[in-house]
Order: sequence, then structure tokens, then C-alpha cells
Amino acid sequence: MESKAQMATSANSLDATRRPGFMKRGRERFLDRHVDADDAFLRLFSGTTYALWRVSRELFAKHCKGLVLDAGAGRGTWSKTALKTASAYESIDLASRGDHRPTWTGDIAAMPEVPNDQYDTVVCQQVLEHVPRPWRVLAELHRVMKPGGTLLLSVPHLSRRHELPHDYFRYTQDGLASLLADAGFEAVEVRPYGGVLCFLHHQTSFFFPGLLADIPIVGAAALWANAAFSWLTVVLDSLIDRGALMPLGVMIAARKPRRTDRPAQGRKDRAGDA
Repeated sequence: MESKAQMATSANSLDATRRPGFMKRGRERFLDRHVDADDAFLRLFSGTTYALWRVSRELFAKHCKGLVLDAGAGRGTWSKTALKTASAYESIDLASRGDHRPTWTGDIAAMPEVPNDQYDTVVCQQVLEHVPRPWRVLAELHRVMKPGGTLLLSVPHLSRRHELPHDYFRYTQDGLASLLADAGFEAVEVRPYGGVLCFLHHQTSFFFPGLLADIPIVGAAALWANAAFSWLTVVLDSLIDRGALMPLGVMIAARKPRRTDRPAQGRKDRAGDA
């Protein structure tokens, strides 16, 4: 049995995980000011943000069409990017964040309020690592997509723990493709992005320019000075790791087969976990 001192220590540790610290509060203020994925300060904040923006911009332009659902939309960071090629945008999240008000409020692992076969494109950016049962989420995304629709999904492979205590998984190219196949999707494009240098640069960027970002003029100057390193780390990672053995993350464009296509094999391995 734990002593009172041990119990107090455990409680304090748990509170420390839940309370946003100085760095976390600064990050949230920065993200509240720079919401759009195309915002230069956001996309060039670090090698991580720049690498994700580059691959997302390309895959959105090729595959994002029709009516879009942004699953786990957060602040609506990708809404304007989606609407460059899509005709309409809707979103779902557990609650409003910043100025963004989701179309649907709910859990993407169970969203019965969202109709079947509704969306031409579903976007899910940097969300799947934060759900304890990702196969349930993928099954729900598959359900709400129209046959022939496209899922645009990005996940981290290298990342520090974040959004605690809800940080559960990291993904490889093959692991993510396997989960998607089990859910009934067919992979169209699998795109690893970034690498170790982008990961390391992202960590240092929380100190510089992160700690200066709130200071007028000085913060903007620091962000622009750091932007060159954001670009450089992406270029160097692409040269050093041509086999994508240590990618920063993975982005996939996957398709829900049309009803006239051969039936997709999926979900049988997870049947007992539904």
C-alpha cells in the first residue's frame, strides 16, 4: 500500500501531466494567432511543420474534392487548403478550439450522427496517434465516405510525447497501410515525409524562435531567421534518408472502393475489438 507521501507524489505527477506548462501555453498562444496551414510563420516554424505542409499541399491539390469532412479538425488549420480544390467543408471534433466551430461535435471513433456515404473526401491530419483504438476511427471514416471517395491521412513516426495523456501510437508506412487495408481502404499514395533532422529542429524551435514569438518585431525576426533552417532540414533529410527508413511521419491518400469494385478485404483481424 502507498504511503501518504507516495500518494501525494503520484497525484502531483498526474497533475503535472495535465496542467499546461509555460512552453505549452506559449505554443497554444502561437497556434491561436497562426491558424491557417498556409500562414508563413506556422508552416516555417520548424522542419516538422514545413515537411508536413509540403506533402499535404501536394496531396490535397491532387485528391481533395467535393464535400470534405475534417475529422479531428482542431482549429480548422486545413480548412482553407481543402477549399482550394473542394466545393464545401465540414468538420467534427470533441469541442470548439480557438475560433473554429465544428459542424459536428463528437468522437470520431463513434459518430452515429454523421450519415453513411456522405463525403467525397475525409481529411484526418495528425489525429490518429491520439486515439486509443485507431481501427475504430478508420472504420467510422470509411462508413461516412462515399464509395470512390478519398481519405487524406497524416500521422507521426518520430515525435516526442504530446497532448498528454492522450498520446498512444507512432506509425510506419507499412503499419498505417495495414490498418487502412483492414478498414476496407485501398492505398493510392503512401508518402513518408521529413526525417531525423526535421524532428530535432522542431524540438529546438520551441526555444528559438518559440520563446521569442510573443515579442513584437523581435518574435517575427526570430521566426524568419529560423525559416531558413526549416527549409534546410527538409532538404537534407530527403538527401540523407532516400529509403525513408527514419521518416518524420507518413501521409497516405487512400480510396474507399466503389460498390462495383471487388470487395475489399478488411476488418476481420479486429472483429473482436469492435
